Amino acid sequence: MKMRNEIVLIVLAIMFFGLVFKTATADPVGPNDIITENSEQGVIGGGPATEIEAEAGNVTQLTINASTLTNYWQGYYGNITGEIILSDASGNMMYDWTAGATGYTPVGEIYAANYSISNWGDVACVVLVGDGTPGSDGVNTTILEAMYGMDPNAGDGINETFTSTNDITIGTNTLVGCPATNTHVNNESQSTSFNETLLTENAVGTVIFATQVENDATGYDGNPWDFQMIVGENGDVEGTTTYYFYVELV
Repeated sequence: MKMRNEIVLIVLAIMFFGLVFKTATADPVGPNDIITENSEQGVIGGGPATEIEAEAGNVTQLTINASTLTNYWQGYYGNITGEIILSDASGNMMYDWTAGATGYTPVGEIYAANYSISNWGDVACVVLVGDGTPGSDGVNTTILEAMYGMDPNAGDGINETFTSTNDITIGTNTLVGCPATNTHVNNESQSTSFNETLLTENAVGTVIFATQVENDATGYDGNPWDFQMIVGENGDVEGTTTYYFYVELV
């Protein structure tokens, strides 16, 4: 089992240049750079035992509050910087519009896939109760939980996480009713910002986690962030899971 049994929170300062800021009709593209600013894990328990007095003849009700770190999920959060440019194929800029300086703020999505995407036109909603056949209903709950080593009865499994739905547009393709969730704001659950959608590239079974870009919205820790997201990770095996990040900003 991995020594880390936790949600790792990594600040990603994503630098976007060139054609990252583009029309909504183009497919998502990879960012030019991702900088890991910070990585940490929560501290749960580990203190001294709590003493309770036992007295003969008594029957005592106890309410015990004890949390545990997830073994199945990795967290990412951060901000987006960059610019809109007009340039030639060699990168020579005729003009640029720096994001923020001229009032431009990015809008769109960030995608994290467990494999590189070969055909964005084949991306579809995950059908949690589907048959799991590539090209039909793609991956389903059973396949996803096996992929990430999740106990089917775990409280932090796929069904227990993606409990709502969301519509998302990728290029010109709008997907309706995809499994979705929202990460926390101010250390509490909510349903209005930081939406995350569960997708798949059907033909090959690639899993895609897509999060909506915000603009300095209050995040999980009370600080302003442009995005927050969680991705699956099997904490019971050695090593890590590689994710391929794409952006679609307008």
